[in-house]
Amino acid sequence: MKRVLLSFVMALMCCTWAMGQNVNKIYMPQSIGDVRQEVVIPDVAGYKVLKCDFHIHTVFSDGDVWPTYRVTEAWKDGLDVISITDHIEYLPHKKYISGDFNTPYEIAKPTADKFGLMLVRGTEITRKQGVIGHFNALFIEDANLIPDDDPFVAIQNARKQDAFILFNHPGWAVDTCLVTEFQQRLFDADLIDGIEVVNHMEYYPRVVSWCIDKNLPMFANSDEHGIISEDYATVGYGTEGLDGRFVRFRPMTLVLAQEKSQEAVKEALLEGRTIAYTDNKFMSTEEYLVALFDACVEVQMSLQGDKKNTYICTNKSSFPFVFEVNGGGQKTLPPFSTITFSIPSRMAPVLTILNMWCYEDRHPVVRR
Repeated sequence: MKRVLLSFVMALMCCTWAMGQNVNKIYMPQSIGDVRQEVVIPDVAGYKVLKCDFHIHTVFSDGDVWPTYRVTEAWKDGLDVISITDHIEYLPHKKYISGDFNTPYEIAKPTADKFGLMLVRGTEITRKQGVIGHFNALFIEDANLIPDDDPFVAIQNARKQDAFILFNHPGWAVDTCLVTEFQQRLFDADLIDGIEVVNHMEYYPRVVSWCIDKNLPMFANSDEHGIISEDYATVGYGTEGLDGRFVRFRPMTLVLAQEKSQEAVKEALLEGRTIAYTDNKFMSTEEYLVALFDACVEVQMSLQGDKKNTYICTNKSSFPFVFEVNGGGQKTLPPFSTITFSIPSRMAPVLTILNMWCYEDRHPVVRR
């Protein structure tokens, strides 16, 4: 009897093994950490919309994480393009971590390729805030050729590599957004190609006006040093005044590009086709904000009446929109949802988009 029982158990184990199950080790379901949260935005004005973060740090300067973590973190957050921009001059971990200024890029690149995430080679030129400032050099060839005791020369060294120069967080650690003498010198020399209107938790309305007046693209970057998920709740209340709970994504620069390639992204930046996003708020030129709204929101008349016409408004994106209809009541259009509104039949719809800014105190207007 014992032999029969032993034979049965052995046979059962063999069958279980053959079916791909090991009774001694069971694999748990896929971790949520392996799941990408897609950020859905239709094409805008014929361009692909790439979700980008051009300002993040690792342990190779003053960040807390390894370069490959920055890649997987960005991929899970639905981004398409990132740039690791570790400081050249500020390296608090250098006692423990060796490598040249290109090391974080070289470590991160294979993982970025694996996930299909575009990695732009970059670095940050760092001097005293409020006097000189901080500047990211993007699309560089070799970060080791940039350092110089003279910050103006360092920025020129980046430009020699055909770098895109980004003026970082002009309002950080200062009372107000002011252009210093050194920064004005950079503007005069055509050595600033774009400005952050959003950095980490800070939004600078005055800088939106700077970008419009100077015809420069706007950027929203996380400037993350720690862990994104600890700084940004993925679900919470969105733009002030909204009812309900919406997904809140990390700060990102929406780039309107011909395609997903380094050349196309750089071309889009140089042509100024960016929209800064944070906390369900958007900043850009009126042209691109209206184009984004038109791509995401469909407005159609559903009922024509003698006194009032009713319209159906459908959102095809991951973002909520808040707007005022013909100077009247405020409407909230949640992501992937439909609402209606009615206006006098003698009027055409005129929507003022309240969670978009095309100047520090101005919202874009959409006419249908």
